[in-house]
Amino acid sequence: MDLREIIKKPEDFVVKEVVDIKPSFDGEFSFYILKKKGATTWDVLGDLSKRLRRSLRNIGYGGLKDKNALTFQYITIKDGPKKDIIGKNYVLSYLGQTKTPMSKDLLKGNVFEITLRNVKRFEELSKEIELVKKYGVVNYFDDQRFGSVRHKKGFCAKEIILKNYERALYLLLVEGSHYDFLRTLSFRKCLKRHWGDFSKCISLAPSPWERRLLEFLTKHKKSKRTFKRALGLVNKEYLLMLCQTYQAYIWNEVAKLLLVEKEIDYKEVKYIPGTLFFYREISDEVLKELKEVKIPLPSPKLDLDPDLEKIFKKVLEAEGIKDLKMFRTLIKGAIFKSYPRPFLVFPEDVSLKKEKDVYKLCFFLPKGSYATLILKRLFF
Repeated sequence: MDLREIIKKPEDFVVKEVVDIKPSFDGEFSFYILKKKGATTWDVLGDLSKRLRRSLRNIGYGGLKDKNALTFQYITIKDGPKKDIIGKNYVLSYLGQTKTPMSKDLLKGNVFEITLRNVKRFEELSKEIELVKKYGVVNYFDDQRFGSVRHKKGFCAKEIILKNYERALYLLLVEGSHYDFLRTLSFRKCLKRHWGDFSKCISLAPSPWERRLLEFLTKHKKSKRTFKRALGLVNKEYLLMLCQTYQAYIWNEVAKLLLVEKEIDYKEVKYIPGTLFFYREISDEVLKELKEVKIPLPSPKLDLDPDLEKIFKKVLEAEGIKDLKMFRTLIKGAIFKSYPRPFLVFPEDVSLKKEKDVYKLCFFLPKGSYATLILKRLFF
C-alpha cells in the first residue's frame, strides 16, 4: 500500500523529540522548542540565520526533520533572543537558557504519533505490529535521507570519489539543492540551460557560496582541475551531508546483502534510490545473531571482520569503487565519518487505538531510525 493513501496530511504524522537537555535560568545558549510544518529543518535554520544575522554554527540542533510532517524539536542559539519567533512555516518558542548547545549527542530519539486512514482490518494490523515488535525491522536509511538524489541521476559524492569532478558539480548544483527545491528552480534551470557559461546564472545564485563558486568558474578556464577547486568552495555542511547520503546508500546495500546471505525470505519495497528488503519473520537463532550486529558506515579506515569486508567489497565493486581504501576523496570537506549502526531497530512503547474511522499508532524510536520504515513494513 502507498503510504500516501494512509497518511493524508502533515498533521497525520507528528514527530516529537526526546532529548537529554533541560532549560535553566543561566547559560550563554537560548533554548527553544521549534514547531514546524511544510518546511525542512534546514529551511527554518536558514531563515533564522538570516533573520537573526547569526552564523549557522551558532544554532544547535539534534536531528533533521522532514517537511511533510508536524514536528517538534529542540534548538539552541548562542546569545539568542529571549522571546518567541514566528516564521512562515514555524513557531520558535523560548524555554529558557542552557550552558550546553543542543547537538546530536543530546538527542535520545523521537516519539511518533501517526494517524492512519483507509485502514480497515484492525486484527491484521495488530498482528503485524506484534511481529514487528518481536522481529524488528532492518534499520535502513529511508527516503528522507535521499532528497538530494530524488532526480535519480546519481550521487555527487560517488562522482567525487571517482574523480569525475565536473559531473559531481553538475549533480550538486543542477540536480540537487540544500534549500527547498522550488526556491532554487530558476537557478537550476539556468545552469542546466547554460552549463559552461556560468556568468549567465550568477545573479540567480540562492546563497553567497554558490555566487562565489560561479564567479570562480567564470574566471577560470574549464578543466578538471578547475572543477576540483570549485568543489572546495561548496558549503562544507552541505558537502558533508552529500557524503553522508552516499554512505547511507552503501549501508543499505550492505544490509540487503547480509539479509540475502542469511537466506531470509523478503519482499522488495521501492524507495528513492532503488529497493529495500523487508521480512515478516525470522528464526529465533538468526534473530539472536542479528540483534548483535552493527554495520559501520563506509570509511577508508574501517577494520572489518572478513565476512563483512567481503560484502562491502561486493557492493563497492558494483559502484565502480575497488574497495573501502578507495572510499575517499581529495576534496577538503568531502569526508566520510563512520560510526556503527545497529542492523535491526525495534519500536518501543507501541500503542494502536481506533478513533472513529481512523487509527492512532504511537511508538518511540532511537535517534537515526525512521518511522516510515515501520509503516512500510506494516503495509508492504
